[in-house]
Amino acid sequence: MSGPIIEAPVSDAVRAAVAKGWELYEASTREHGKADEWDRRVIDQVIHAFVRQGRPFSANDLRPLLPEVRKCLISRRLIQAQLDGLIRYVGVTPSTLRSTKAARVNVYAPVRGALTDRESA
Repeated sequence: MSGPIIEAPVSDAVRAAVAKGWELYEASTREHGKADEWDRRVIDQVIHAFVRQGRPFSANDLRPLLPEVRKCLISRRLIQAQLDGLIRYVGVTPSTLRSTKAARVNVYAPVRGALTDRESA
């Protein structure tokens, strides 16, 4: 048995509030750029610093050094760094975030010379 179909029309006040929200968002991104773009740049800078350091690292090492960024972007940027040939997977370690209950976190090692080749080009 299915339930009744309930229509929930959107009021003009709600439409106006949503439109105002989009205006504010667009003004903010024109001025500062999208948050994801800024977050990606910051995360990439930290990954590059670890690559230059030359020792294995994981997201556990990155998180405390980052400002408030979307945490889900950290793993995406690590994947991109692998695809870009900057780092390679070398193992796993337990997560240090209490909320993850020691879930497995990938450990990466820098690819020797990956950044120096790019920086000199």
